[in-house]
Amino acid sequence: MVAPSLQAGAQGRSESVPVSRPPLRYRLASLGLALPLAGYTLLRTARDGGPDYLRGRYGFSGARTRNAVWIHCASVGEVAAAVPLLRELDAHGIGPLLVSTATPTGQHRARAQAPAGATVVYLPVDRPGPVRRFLAGTRPRVALILETELWPHLFGALEDRAIPIVLVNGRLSPRTLEAPDWWRQTAAWCLQRVTRVLARSETDADRFRQLGVEPDRLEVVGNLKFAAPGGAPIAAIAPGSPFVLAASTHDDEELQLARAWANAGSSGHLLVIAPRHPERGADIASALSAEGFDVRRRSQGEPAGPPGSIYLADTLGELTGLIAGADVVIMGGSLIPRGGQNVLEPARAGRAIVTGPHMYNFADETERLEAAGALLRRADATEVIAAAAGLLNTPNEARRMGEAARALMEREADMAERYRHALLKAVPALSG
Repeated sequence: MVAPSLQAGAQGRSESVPVSRPPLRYRLASLGLALPLAGYTLLRTARDGGPDYLRGRYGFSGARTRNAVWIHCASVGEVAAAVPLLRELDAHGIGPLLVSTATPTGQHRARAQAPAGATVVYLPVDRPGPVRRFLAGTRPRVALILETELWPHLFGALEDRAIPIVLVNGRLSPRTLEAPDWWRQTAAWCLQRVTRVLARSETDADRFRQLGVEPDRLEVVGNLKFAAPGGAPIAAIAPGSPFVLAASTHDDEELQLARAWANAGSSGHLLVIAPRHPERGADIASALSAEGFDVRRRSQGEPAGPPGSIYLADTLGELTGLIAGADVVIMGGSLIPRGGQNVLEPARAGRAIVTGPHMYNFADETERLEAAGALLRRADATEVIAAAAGLLNTPNEARRMGEAARALMEREADMAERYRHALLKAVPALSG
């Protein structure tokens, strides 16, 4: 069953009685995980979310909107992708805008970068009560879901209320197709309720087809993350120069890179590490110090050490500035089976990029940058550091790679406009 059209309305349907119930195995799984999820939510509330996170995740956001265009962005990466589209919609009078995130870091970025007048809230956990409270307060006229956030209770409730669902910049990783049968069936159930999938690439479109999305509900628009972000130019942050930036690193990558850095004898340069989760800063610094590395922490107000040392940029909101100041960017999440992080921010800044082998969450972006001669992919931390050091020693090559990256981004800069046209075609009443 495909989601009803916007014009169909929801007459005769009760707000409190679900009609589109998710598959039984998902309902049982979500019920069994309700207590662990509550524990995690309380922990995240105490750590960095605060009371707004707790209230929002259980549907008590306090937001009272009506007829809003709702855009959901899971976390920082999705917010960054959505900002050009949000500005494009706002500039053409499409609104009011409601933006949701699932993480405090995403919330922080959305509040800083969403257009003036947009309402920013937390997405509720995928349980019937929180979802019902959220939709009762916000009452959106359309749900635009960035990438592939498939939440069965939410999608069922949206269908019950005849609210169209559009996947924007839709992507599916190979892991989704390799998941257990019950989860693939649940994902397919969610996709049956989607009005239209606007996919980022032909590869993703083919994966959506494998999960049952019919051709008339599927369109390849392109990768929204290529869209020009707009706004004032980002001021470069250069704690030491020249420096290599290891951006958005995950657990164990910091040690891998630091060891390879020391073994490479890069005593003339500075290694700056910006962890994906800055709250890990103390643990990272402790682990590196225990192995004898000279580590300074930006979050503690410490200046960078001498060349050859490690500077830990464990702060929020400074990654883009650090990328702009770096000579070479190593993208984290790629030395472990994490799938990588967004390589388009350094590409947009015109920086040479080096990654590890695990970039499957950003396969399209990585392959296009490789083909343009703007990115080097290497097998492990030793090879990654060797490639980065080689670029530091051949600045002309680093500049050439950076220029190639920037040129590719400029060719795709109108991506937000393309998505606006695709959305208006998918949901004509969006502009009403």
